[in-house]
Amino acid sequence: MPLPPWHRLELKLVTTAFFGYFPKEGVTHGQIPFPIPSLRGVLAYWLRALAGPYVGDDTTWLRRVESELFGTAAGEGPARPSRILLRGERIPVTAPPTAEEASAHYAGLAYLMGQGLTGDKGPMPRRVRPRDFTVMLRNLGDPLHADLFSSALWALRTFGGIGARSRRGFGTLAVKPSLRGLPLKRFQRDWLMRDDMRDLDGVRECVEAALADLGVPRGSFASTPAYPCFLQDLFCAEEHLIEEGGDDLACLAAVGKRFRDFRRPRMNSKERQITRGYDEVIRPFIEGRRPVEPFVDGAFGLPVNYRLTGGQGSGGEDNATVEPVINDEVVRRASPLWLRVNPVGGATRLRSLAFFTEWLPERATLRVKATRSAPVNVAKPSPAQVRETVEAWFDSLMNSGLEPRYVLGTRMSATAQ
Repeated sequence: MPLPPWHRLELKLVTTAFFGYFPKEGVTHGQIPFPIPSLRGVLAYWLRALAGPYVGDDTTWLRRVESELFGTAAGEGPARPSRILLRGERIPVTAPPTAEEASAHYAGLAYLMGQGLTGDKGPMPRRVRPRDFTVMLRNLGDPLHADLFSSALWALRTFGGIGARSRRGFGTLAVKPSLRGLPLKRFQRDWLMRDDMRDLDGVRECVEAALADLGVPRGSFASTPAYPCFLQDLFCAEEHLIEEGGDDLACLAAVGKRFRDFRRPRMNSKERQITRGYDEVIRPFIEGRRPVEPFVDGAFGLPVNYRLTGGQGSGGEDNATVEPVINDEVVRRASPLWLRVNPVGGATRLRSLAFFTEWLPERATLRVKATRSAPVNVAKPSPAQVRETVEAWFDSLMNSGLEPRYVLGTRMSATAQ
C-alpha cells in the first residue's frame, strides 16, 4: 500500500526568532535546517492546552493524546512512531542586534530579549529574520489526527511562537493558504487563515470530538490543573492595537517598553525603576536582612536573575537569583503569560494570553542566592497573589488607554478567589 502524500505547509515568520547559538566564536551568518523538533515541541504544548479540559488531571491519558500524534521515544515507555511526519528546509541565520543597538534604535527590545540574547559574552545567538518558509507534512493516521494537528497549529499561530523568548512575542507565525489536499473531518481550514482568537470555541469542540472518536475517556480535575490548559475561568486572553509600530523589531520594542514599565513600577534611591520583587526581596537580602514579603516577581516565570552592583557593600558586580527548589534540585517554572506580537499597517497588534493553572507544586520552596551571600528561603506568593500579579498586566494596558478589541476567558480579582 503506498504511503500517504506529502503536503506543503506554508508558514511565515512574522517576528524575529532565535534558534540556538552559532557553534564557533566569531561566526555570525550561515544556514541551518529548520528546527523541526522545536516546532513539534510547541505544537505538543498547545495540543495539551486544548486537550486538557477534556482529559482532566489524568496525565497518563494526556501523554497518550500527545503520542497519538507525535509518537514517543524509547525510554518513555514502549516506543511509538509519529503519525504526523514533518520535514523542514534550510533557513538563513544572522546575528541578533546587540544590547547597544537595541537600546539605541529600539528602546524596550533588549528588555524582551533578555540577558541571554543580548550579552556580548559566550556563544552568539542565531537569529532568523521574518521570512516565508515551507514545512512538508505527511499524515500516517486518519482525518482525526489531521484535526488534532491543525488545532494545535491554530493555537500556536493564534497565541504563541517558536524559538527562544517566544512567550515574549518572538517567533510569531502566520499560516498561508496550504494543506488543501490534507483530509480533515471537522477542523475548518478558514480557522488557520483568518487569525481570529474568537475561533477558540470551535477549535476546542473539534478537539473534544476527535478525542472522543479516538476512544479517549473524558476526565475531570479534582483541583487546580497542574499544567496550562484552556479550562473555563482559568485563562484569559485579550487583543489590543498599539499605535506605535513599524518593522518587527519596532513592534517588539513597543511591547517591551510597556512590559518593562509595568514590571518596574517603583523607584530606587538613584531614581531608577525597579520591580516590586527587587524592592521587597532582593534589597533586604543584599543588605543582610531576611526578606519577609512574598516574591511576586516570580509570577512571570522562575528562576529570576538580578544584576547587582556592589552587593553587600563589597564593590563590583554580583548577581542575585531567586529559584524554585524541589528535593534540593533547582527546577524551572515558565511564565503563564504569552505575548503575541504582529506588525499591522505601521501599528502593533498585541495578544496577551494568561493561564491561571498551578504556579508551583506545594512541595516546592523558593530561595534567593548570590555569589557573595549565603542562600536563604523566601516566601512564595499565594495562588491569588500570582493571579493578581499577572492580571495586573491587562489592567496596565487598560490604564494606558488601550481598550481591548477582543476578550476571551475570565478575569477575577484576588479577593474573589
